[in-house]
Amino acid sequence: MAAAASTYGVSDSAWGSSSQVNSLAWALAQANANPGADTITIAPGLVINVDAATAGTGSWLATVSDGLTIQGNGASLVGNPSFITTGGQTYTKFNVDRFSPPPLGSDILTQQAFSFAKVNPGVTIGINGLTLDGLNGFLQLGNGANATISNGAVRNTVSYGGVGRSVFEALDNSILNISNLVLDRINPALQTIDAAWEGAIAGTNATLNMIGSRISNAASAAGAVVWSGGVANIVSSIIENSGGISIRDDTSAGVMNLVNSLISISAQNSDLQRVQAIAGGELNITASTLLQDALQNSYGACTSPDFDCDGKPLTALQGGVIRLRQSVVSLINADVPGLIPAGVNSYSEAALGSGSGGDIQALDSVWVQTTPSQSAAALQSLMGSPGLLTAGSPFLLQDFGGGLSGYQPLPAGAVPNPTGPLRNQIADANGLNQLINPIDGSVIQLDVLGNPRSRNGLRDIGAIQSTEVPGPLPLSGAAVALAWSRRLRRRIMLARFGVGA
Repeated sequence: MAAAASTYGVSDSAWGSSSQVNSLAWALAQANANPGADTITIAPGLVINVDAATAGTGSWLATVSDGLTIQGNGASLVGNPSFITTGGQTYTKFNVDRFSPPPLGSDILTQQAFSFAKVNPGVTIGINGLTLDGLNGFLQLGNGANATISNGAVRNTVSYGGVGRSVFEALDNSILNISNLVLDRINPALQTIDAAWEGAIAGTNATLNMIGSRISNAASAAGAVVWSGGVANIVSSIIENSGGISIRDDTSAGVMNLVNSLISISAQNSDLQRVQAIAGGELNITASTLLQDALQNSYGACTSPDFDCDGKPLTALQGGVIRLRQSVVSLINADVPGLIPAGVNSYSEAALGSGSGGDIQALDSVWVQTTPSQSAAALQSLMGSPGLLTAGSPFLLQDFGGGLSGYQPLPAGAVPNPTGPLRNQIADANGLNQLINPIDGSVIQLDVLGNPRSRNGLRDIGAIQSTEVPGPLPLSGAAVALAWSRRLRRRIMLARFGVGA
């Protein structure tokens, strides 16, 4: 006789326990004990405080051992991890710093950070409409597990009192499906051991299908998506002001497909602040926009110029291969005098230690920005493409005054220049050159911002399809651009003269 699935309601605002009826802890315990694919329905908009919870294994609040669907209905799990230093400074999820408990330090933990759930091997789980705020991780998928996460958010993750980890971690043969999800401020302590060094989203010999999602302000020391073996598909998504993406081989070959997506890399000085194929990994970049501001690269801290400096934003090494199609790579402010040290290659087929170099290939309709160290001819040779595009201004520039100009904040700063080299470069965009979703083979009809992906049978290079006639910058956008211009001027003055403006 088939097991009878049940539905459990959650209305308690406390995390609760297995005996506290209508709490989330109770519902999860009931679902685990009842064979069959059960459903947990959380009251719409319910805020569940986890601060008084008791963790199970490590800092994980729960383990999912049987098939489960969670209807979040806009509910939130909220934690408020914090600690106090010997000087009396309190750190929370909003002003993150490194936590140094005894015996190495003397910080006092006042509230631990929890993680949501481990999913047992082979178990299938679906979660819709649930937000986590102030926790550490969301899910760890055991071998062969299958998770589908949609229409939610993860914000302000920290690792106080727990192990720094990825928001999502997929282990061997598991499948992680993510759609319409926002990850914001993920392990934002950029340069400490508390950061999740495995990336905001990480997997090993697993499958990632990520579509229509956004990663913002994820620790640049950690990377946004880091995959080792298996397949990672990132489609119609935005990664901004975050670490980069990385693919490598593991026990199985590693392949990452970045399609119709925008990446803005925030770089400091680690090996994941770039778009990278390493150790035999294969990275296919199609109809996407890659941006990095050269002012954010910490060239002064380089100890090994062939890697620490080179290859930001683009690196292939140790047999890794990057293939660019119909995409744009722009190193913003690369032309600021003296900013990029002589001999530093921002696009690199690097050798690391005794490892071999990699291969970067520009296959068709690719625009890459030159730098003082890499001319158009050098880039064409590096990427094996005599037809590589390097001339012109790909995006709209804003005049900041005083002889300074720059891009607007993203995503507006990535809109193709109406008279620039990205416009209408892909012919027969509705025919032979249709843009295909690698997840399901469907035709991608919209750009990363929701605009029609082609116009009169033509498509722009990159992730954003420009409108026929660009409109004026809205007042709110103008205010943002003004603040951005002031920051840009200060950063340029600091880069040039070592002083603020």
